[in-house]
Amino acid sequence: MRIKTKIILLCSAIGSLILLSFAVYVSYFTAKTLESKFYIRLEENARMLGTHVFNSKSYKDKGYYELSNQFINQFSFGRNFLVRVSKHEKQPRYEPLLPMDNSFFEEAIQKGKSELMINDTAYVALFFEDKDHDKNLVVVSSAVDEFGEAEHADLNRALISGVIIFLCLIILLSFYFAEKLLNPIASINKRIGLINISNLNLRLPTKKTKEKDEIEVLISNINDMLSRLEIAVKSQRSFISNASHSLRTPMTIISGESELALNSLDPKHPAHYSLEMVSREVDRMNLIVNNLLLLSRTGYDGKVQNMSHVRIDELLYKVKESEGYLNDNHRIFLDFSNIPEDSNLLSVYVNEDLFFIGLSNIISNACKYGNDKEVKVSIEVEHSKIVIRVMDQGIGIPDQDKPHIFESFFRASNVGSIYGNGLGLVLAKNIFELHDATLTIDSKEGKGTIVTITCPIADF
Repeated sequence: MRIKTKIILLCSAIGSLILLSFAVYVSYFTAKTLESKFYIRLEENARMLGTHVFNSKSYKDKGYYELSNQFINQFSFGRNFLVRVSKHEKQPRYEPLLPMDNSFFEEAIQKGKSELMINDTAYVALFFEDKDHDKNLVVVSSAVDEFGEAEHADLNRALISGVIIFLCLIILLSFYFAEKLLNPIASINKRIGLINISNLNLRLPTKKTKEKDEIEVLISNINDMLSRLEIAVKSQRSFISNASHSLRTPMTIISGESELALNSLDPKHPAHYSLEMVSREVDRMNLIVNNLLLLSRTGYDGKVQNMSHVRIDELLYKVKESEGYLNDNHRIFLDFSNIPEDSNLLSVYVNEDLFFIGLSNIISNACKYGNDKEVKVSIEVEHSKIVIRVMDQGIGIPDQDKPHIFESFFRASNVGSIYGNGLGLVLAKNIFELHDATLTIDSKEGKGTIVTITCPIADF
């Protein structure tokens, strides 16, 4: 998940939680407040009725009914009940037509007042002690607070609409601030994408301010790292180039002098074998130096020049012909049975010399480590890509050596006395990567190796 999406989701979740918590808080306490106020109004009514009954001569006179009717007109479904309770008892002798149990009356008698909400109907009971009669009085007033419920419903609708509106606003603000916060990082990524091994002199732009925020510190650290990397790459490139050039001159002299001495000596002379060994090792050193020079160019240049359209089948013919000059006993079989009829599908846009070296290194390795068995080279077109497979039946690569096969100077543990310097495969991989091609190896020790090169078809 992208950081921008995470920021938006996190801000939206936090905002939603806060808004919902606030809405629930307001709704709950508003409902409790409305309920409390309604109980107070019911209590006032019950108190007035109870006081009137005590002060009147008759039990339910005209004034009682006027007060009761006034209450009924003020409240929805308003009703009043007068309940007589014998003294020294905590509940009425006869149950009135009310939906609650006797605990409601017991609480009113003990505490002087009790409140109860059943469904939407509120009940308030007040206890009056009658010293002039043998029974005390409990006045119960009940009603439905339709006005309060309507007010609460309106408030809930307002809260819901407010939560939705503010949540949309929070999401929009999250988008805005996420974009604003991540813009510097996007700029850094865009700038870094322009920096490669060939232009390490580029730096990220910085603001000249005394106080640096976290982004400025990050830019400063990246620039410092690029400076150190530039120095290291220049030093490495300079060392490889200078060392290779410096070694070429003495090796050329040694090679020339050994060849001259070999031509002058009798083959039976004791020094003749030693001079042959010197000449052979000098040739080996020359190969290593040339590979190092080419590796330094392909590895550090970062770009390919002199590109052209090349037929991959024709290039493989040239590689096979070149291997024939170097090794008369090679057994390379070019399998073109699956090539497409359209010759344009076999064209690649590459530097021909470099691509020749890459293919030559792969096929040469297959011949070298193939136990003098046939090496098969096939071409196919799969998913708009040219796929070249080089298959041998040689010694293969041990499993423990596979993670290191693309390391410079590394050689597998089972090569024995087979000549090599551990640079050919690394060089080939670098060459193919420069041409947007991929190199994969599938090998089993003792059974052989399949090298697959996948490269894009040239656009015309």
